[in-house]
Amino acid sequence: MSTFTPYDETTIPGIFRNQVEKSRNVVFLKIRDESRKWKEYSYGDISGHVDALASYFLKKGIEFKDKIAIYSNNRPEWVVSDIAALIIGAADVTVYPTNSGPEAEYILNDSGSKICMCAGKFQVDNLLKERERLGNLQEIIVFDDLEYTDPMVVKFSKALEIGRENLDLEEIDRRLRKIDPAETATLIYTSGTTGNPKGAMLTHTNLVSNVKQFVEHHPFPRRGTCVSLLPLSHALERTVGYNSMMHEGGTIAYTKGADTLLEDLKDIRPTLAVYVPRVLEKIYEGVMSQVGNAPAGKKAMFNAAMSVGRKSLPYILSNRPVPFPLGQVYSLFDKLIYSKLRKALGLDHMLTIGVGGAPLSNDINAFFQIIGVEIHVGYGLTETSPMTHVHTFKYLRPIKLGTCGPALPRTECKIAEDGEIMVRGPQIMKGYYKKPEDTKTVLTDEGWFYTGDIGTIDQDGYLTITDRKKDILITAGGKNVSPQVIEVAFALHPLIEQIAIIGDQKKYLVALIVPCFPELIKWAESKNITEADPKKLIAHPEVVRKYTETVEELNRPLGRVEQIKRFTLIDRAFSQETGELTPTLKVKRKVVMEHYSAVIEEMYRE
Repeated sequence: MSTFTPYDETTIPGIFRNQVEKSRNVVFLKIRDESRKWKEYSYGDISGHVDALASYFLKKGIEFKDKIAIYSNNRPEWVVSDIAALIIGAADVTVYPTNSGPEAEYILNDSGSKICMCAGKFQVDNLLKERERLGNLQEIIVFDDLEYTDPMVVKFSKALEIGRENLDLEEIDRRLRKIDPAETATLIYTSGTTGNPKGAMLTHTNLVSNVKQFVEHHPFPRRGTCVSLLPLSHALERTVGYNSMMHEGGTIAYTKGADTLLEDLKDIRPTLAVYVPRVLEKIYEGVMSQVGNAPAGKKAMFNAAMSVGRKSLPYILSNRPVPFPLGQVYSLFDKLIYSKLRKALGLDHMLTIGVGGAPLSNDINAFFQIIGVEIHVGYGLTETSPMTHVHTFKYLRPIKLGTCGPALPRTECKIAEDGEIMVRGPQIMKGYYKKPEDTKTVLTDEGWFYTGDIGTIDQDGYLTITDRKKDILITAGGKNVSPQVIEVAFALHPLIEQIAIIGDQKKYLVALIVPCFPELIKWAESKNITEADPKKLIAHPEVVRKYTETVEELNRPLGRVEQIKRFTLIDRAFSQETGELTPTLKVKRKVVMEHYSAVIEEMYRE
């Protein structure tokens, strides 16, 4: 007879412990090993690792409210570290795996982290270079099997070994049952496009509330499977791709990155996923590139299928039968085209892909809906744990392209006089860590959070985002322009990989454009241009002429003030390494402007 006493599900580790009791032998986490085979960990396996690591933390003197940082890519050790920290009443601090040494140093110092869990050599070396400035850090634990002579660095395997030798299940249980749900569970530093990041204090109540709101609004299938790509340092992956999957006893497979995602999707054939728009854009671009190279007959068949799909789309989105005879033709194309496409992409078992973090083009959204992959666009911020709005399954409520769906249960939303979106609910953060004045600027005494986004709410409660309040450009003529909306439209063109629009307090808009070099090289070869050097290729007169025509074409639907008057082609992509992109792939406009100040100045020279 079991002596297990269930935990109150007011904390993430409490949910985990209860799930272990129900799903001990179910696969929880998967990741490819060096031989490319999937290594599996059951809920019971992870529970054993959690007990060992939590016991190690206890031996190291970690107390309630102490901070433990996690500086790593997605992998099972990340999850073990997270639960082990939370289960003994500590809080964890997330650091993006790509953060530089100074960026990590700022977060660790600001949070006062005592231990930092690191993925490998890149992260450990970054911290060791900054050790003189890391006054609170006592120890670095490295997941990879690396040898360091520095006594500050301990192997993860060694920490587990010591933890098992000093297993203290009684103290772990006592601490877990004593956790105050109103205490901070995690500090997630906002990857803002300007200034130093701020640590959003998310409590156990915030995290658990958002999970329960989400699965109530968006019912998960029991034992679902997902392929995880977004960093666990990101609030969206944390809540949807991890905590909610755990709540439902699901299985999470960690991909090694965008380069292996398609292979992993085909291998795992998941039922659920959550990605940023750029992932879907890449999949779409890959499909369209293959169609472009297909024989004329196959290309015509695909175009016909898309035409029928677009006519059927209003019925698909509202879960209504497609009327005869259109429905029969759609069903035929499902057998001939859509189902084969889903299988080729590893999406034949996919029930839905959640999308957030940036605007998703209606055209790309429509494409996936047409081929039978439900896309559920949502909205939220780090400070809201993160979800406040999201579409749900179309059998429950219609999908509206261009919107972020309705609010989650127990979430209020209103629009301020200046158009800013305000939200209130149990998922709203406690505040910014050690920044009460910054907290007061975004949180009212009544609990309303100013999101910094501009939007509208329709008669059915569906939210539409029009732009970031701080990102709106005001031209010299006093006209407001939403650069993200224009950038999304331009980035859909196959020849454009990235674009940054500039124009605040200027007479007109200009743009820095990063070409999609694989597509550009194909086009160049068709014109007998054999130049391979990116710098020389973008300077070729024919290439410049082609992009001039492309910009003119994309300008046509825009109002005069929204049109790009001048542009410059860039020979390398904006990246996180250069500080030009946030970890969620948003352009840091201020950094880009600093890096290309001379180029921008030249575009404004009369």
